[in-house]
Amino acid sequence: MTKDDLNGSITPESIGTKDRKLIDQFLELRQSYQAIEQQIEHDLRTPLDHYQQKRLFYLDVSDLTHFRLNFFDTVGYFLRESLATTYHLEIWDRQTHQKRRYSLDDLQQITRWQVEQGTAVETIAYGRLGYRVRRTFDIYNRRLYVTKTEFFDKDEQLPLIDGLMLLQQELNDHTLWIRGNILRIKDFT
Repeated sequence: MTKDDLNGSITPESIGTKDRKLIDQFLELRQSYQAIEQQIEHDLRTPLDHYQQKRLFYLDVSDLTHFRLNFFDTVGYFLRESLATTYHLEIWDRQTHQKRRYSLDDLQQITRWQVEQGTAVETIAYGRLGYRVRRTFDIYNRRLYVTKTEFFDKDEQLPLIDGLMLLQQELNDHTLWIRGNILRIKDFT
């Protein structure tokens, strides 16, 4: 295939044997992936998208940090500016016995750090409101799986749903995004 082929001059008749073999290999891999995904979703009794959309797992530490950096560049920017929101991530590596703590400004440093087994705890503190959301992840084979989500009002732990409802009420006063149903409370956590 040449640069000219990408400009629209390639036709079905012009796909050569070598290209067909590569495309065939790609389609076989895609079909295998889809079959595996269907089996996993059958066993889980729910689509994998459910877990991804609720952020119940991450590919690795860099996947989590990438998500949080994007979050704080968009919706989280409003939270930082108007509510003095801060973010901290603590990681305990069970193999090296290292413990590290990162602020939002430090997240870029850890995008390449691979942790095979350990624990990660992220904390979002909504400074002016006195609320904190803390998520704990088990790290296994580099993957992060949520094991616990907690909500605190100052130092008092509240049931998660009650805490999120409090946060939503407070945010209603500070943003049209929730009042207008553009964003949901989970988009702020």
